[in-house]
Amino acid sequence: MSIPRRLTAVKFKYPNPGMMSLLQSCNSTPILKQMHSHLITTGQIQDNFLATKLAESFAVAARNVNYAGRIFDQIGSPDSYSWTTMIRGYCEAKNPEKAVHFYAQMRLKGVEENRFTFLFVLKACAMKPRLVEGKMVHGKVLKCGVPAKALELFKEMLLAGISPDSMTITSALSSCAQIGALDMGKWIHAYINQHKIPTDVHLGTALVDMYAKCGDIGTAVHVFCDMTSRNICTWNAILSGLSFHGHGFSALELFKEMDSVGLAPNDVTFVAVLSACSHVGAIDDGRRQFNRMEREFNIVPKIEHYGCMVDILGRGGLMDEAKELIKSMPMQPNIVILGSFLNACKIHGCLEIDSDVVSDLRNLVSEDGGAYVLLSNIFAAKSDWGSVGTVRKLIHEIVPDKKTPGCSSIELNEVVHEFFVEDRSHPKWREINDVIMGLKSLSETEDYA
Repeated sequence: MSIPRRLTAVKFKYPNPGMMSLLQSCNSTPILKQMHSHLITTGQIQDNFLATKLAESFAVAARNVNYAGRIFDQIGSPDSYSWTTMIRGYCEAKNPEKAVHFYAQMRLKGVEENRFTFLFVLKACAMKPRLVEGKMVHGKVLKCGVPAKALELFKEMLLAGISPDSMTITSALSSCAQIGALDMGKWIHAYINQHKIPTDVHLGTALVDMYAKCGDIGTAVHVFCDMTSRNICTWNAILSGLSFHGHGFSALELFKEMDSVGLAPNDVTFVAVLSACSHVGAIDDGRRQFNRMEREFNIVPKIEHYGCMVDILGRGGLMDEAKELIKSMPMQPNIVILGSFLNACKIHGCLEIDSDVVSDLRNLVSEDGGAYVLLSNIFAAKSDWGSVGTVRKLIHEIVPDKKTPGCSSIELNEVVHEFFVEDRSHPKWREINDVIMGLKSLSETEDYA
């Protein structure tokens, strides 16, 4: 094969479709070198895209990554496509060290990665395990790509024939957990079993966490029980899952088992345990576990732990004790704690609200007006209309007119769809709205039947 005469006879404006076609179909180093000479002679080599396309043909089709590197060095300002081409070339040449080195240089130059960059860098990491670089890439994907895009990248890896390692799968499961993609998480679990990928403590914990956060607490418990090795993260994942799904007694029993094996809890563990105590009304056990934190484990309670204790005491109707605990807190109570306290006051008919609570609410700037409305209703219940007016004025001062819209998500065919209040960005929003209005109309008809 030689360069057609019609291409050598005319100096054309680049990029030329004929040359592009030749580059894409040629895998011969001698002919590609002729084309390289032709591009230099006609000045087309100055076009970054065409030069990169030539380097890609050398690196991938002709398997001559060294010559591709010489072309790359002549590109004035290589873009992400240029860098990714070389990273891919070194992957194809079974030289993962060089591929990762190019990726590191790419980041030093400040060039932004594209989705294919991650594919080939992860492939290089998988070819020769490089723990530090692998973690760096996975973290970059999750940080810059967000969970949904990280899962999209994971699917592209599989379609490209790249076998994911345990660390990559762990990252994918973490993404499933964050967005509630249960079907995708189940598929990944099946992939693990089908390919007999060893389930180490990190991968097992990721599975437990994914199932628990996606609503399948039964499978989460099953995976947890099958694990031969567990760490504190594993226990925290199952304890938090059980507590979140209302299985407070099971969570407390499991915590006793964890205690018996001598594994020291951390602050996350105690959030799960105190939440479990709150759900089942275990006031005495809640007090005991809260006091154990500093006394036995040298863990200083955080605002989340105080919030759980206020909720425990509030649900039990111990409003004076809850009030004293709030006053003793070493930090300012947040809107969640005050809201929990006021809700308990309303439920248990405690209408005497200290001025300290009103002062704390005034000092907080929150878009959540729920706590202020609760306080206003409590004042209204005892006909303290002056205080009602004061709180209502406070609501107008602090709570913005346009609040952050609520968001819901649903997974369908392994795709997670997000919907905001008054959202019309979804391509099928009209059909969705018609169905909702139909359901509303049907429910109203049933009410009057």
